[in-house]
Amino acid sequence: MPTHRVRILPSGHEFDCSEHQSFLHAALEHGINLHYGCETGGCGDCLARLVEGEIGAIRFSDYLLSPQQKANRQFLACINSPRSDCVIQADEVGSPREIPQQQIEARVYRMERLSDDVMQLLLKTPRSQPLQFLAGQHVTVELGDGLSRNKSIASCPCDGLKPEIHVKYRPGDAFSEHVFHRLKKNDRVGLTGPWGDFVLDDDGTRPLVFIAYDTGFASIKSLIEHAIALEKPQIIHLYWVVTPNHTPYRENYCRSIEDAMDNIRYFPIAIREPSDQCIDAVIGKILVQEPAIKFSDVYLTLPETYRQIAEQRFRDAGIDDRHWRIDTLIRI
Repeated sequence: MPTHRVRILPSGHEFDCSEHQSFLHAALEHGINLHYGCETGGCGDCLARLVEGEIGAIRFSDYLLSPQQKANRQFLACINSPRSDCVIQADEVGSPREIPQQQIEARVYRMERLSDDVMQLLLKTPRSQPLQFLAGQHVTVELGDGLSRNKSIASCPCDGLKPEIHVKYRPGDAFSEHVFHRLKKNDRVGLTGPWGDFVLDDDGTRPLVFIAYDTGFASIKSLIEHAIALEKPQIIHLYWVVTPNHTPYRENYCRSIEDAMDNIRYFPIAIREPSDQCIDAVIGKILVQEPAIKFSDVYLTLPETYRQIAEQRFRDAGIDDRHWRIDTLIRI
């Protein structure tokens, strides 16, 4: 199937799109966050305008364009694909504030134990209501009977129909007990959100340093997949700090992206105990290993109790506040 080059105005972002793939889906796969709603041609939120080139519909839509919209060469990005190289005018999401708050009733699509105490939930939303989010954000997951928890989204925004969540088992914790012992395929799960501004600077060109702590790896994984989709050429270093009796439960995933991408390096770090002194020492060790870190963008997940330690370490290292972000959402 022929593939064509698409350029978006006014941003100038470009991506490749085949003739059997919608503009919207191809853009999301390449890390470009176009505005959209239903992804099925029913709402009109992904309305774009053709500036140059030829397009064609790949599926039927109930949405009716007005005569004026047709005359203005407007089209729905979710149901049309290019038939030549194209220039289009389309709205892109510029910040988390532009993502609408959503309430979605999803279902459990697949459950997989990534380790003895970490469960991967792959959820499935209605086709007319994919979860719209930016990489690194989180949602409130509701299991019924008052059980809810804020959880980072571990997948990239390219497939809002199947968001991925990681849940760590904690004896006596009602939420994790339900996930590990009672939740099953096709059970209903409520999603509210997304929340948070722990998101990537899409246009940034500085080296990227990602530091994950235990299941805080979920949001880091989302950011890395988004960076890969954007085909960022800069150096990307991933550190995964794991506490006693835990493992980097997606070790094979980390090794595979390191092998596949020339610009990605992975460094697992096991610590003896989670304490102020230990976390301070670990961050200090990473800073020593990253002599140019003040010229990098740093993304770190860790418990709230250690936030001030990390902030002080980053400032002492000369990293401008604009170039590091800390996600302390972790709910284990």
